[in-house]
Amino acid sequence: MSAEFIDATGAGITVMGGGAAGPMCVSNPTVAALEDVQFSLGQGPCQDAFRAGVPVAVPSFDDAAVQRWPEFCAVASDVGIAAAFAFPLQMAGANVGVLSLYMHQTGALSTDQHADSLVLAAVLAESMLSLHDTSVPSALDDGIDNAVGYRAEIYQASGILAVQLGISPADGLARLRAHAFMSDLSLEAVASSVVRRELRLDGDDRTVGG
Repeated sequence: MSAEFIDATGAGITVMGGGAAGPMCVSNPTVAALEDVQFSLGQGPCQDAFRAGVPVAVPSFDDAAVQRWPEFCAVASDVGIAAAFAFPLQMAGANVGVLSLYMHQTGALSTDQHADSLVLAAVLAESMLSLHDTSVPSALDDGIDNAVGYRAEIYQASGILAVQLGISPADGLARLRAHAFMSDLSLEAVASSVVRRELRLDGDDRTVGG
């Protein structure tokens, strides 16, 4: 819905909690890959927008962007994304997450797109804070904690594979996704099996143990 409102290729909404990012909503698998790599590695426009509390615009993945976020830019190139824009979700001093927009074409957002993105980010921030204030005590917090915990297990599994196979955490995440797809399992289930040492993958993504 956010992507359609702004006329973007895709959009993602990430809630930040306890220093860990947890993508809560993505418009398509392409965006999911980009949000995941930012979470896993702690780099990318989403992370920078949250830390600085200001929008981060990347109208093209030029040399400066590649030096700043090498793994993120590599994934963006692989999935056909040419530009990214991140808007912090903040209100009354509270910074609760980030709205990320992605484009297939290079180029800056139009004046109207930028203005609409700021409005949408403000609405999302207000909605999230309102839910926090009016929900059953700790219900929203529990939901966010569960989502962050789920992502943390995926991050942990990616790190385990990185050590086992001598690859980057981003490649470890890719191996997790590939195995989940080939096995018709959820990413959460595969990550949990890796963390519990019930599943081990070799360099060709075949199951080695169980």
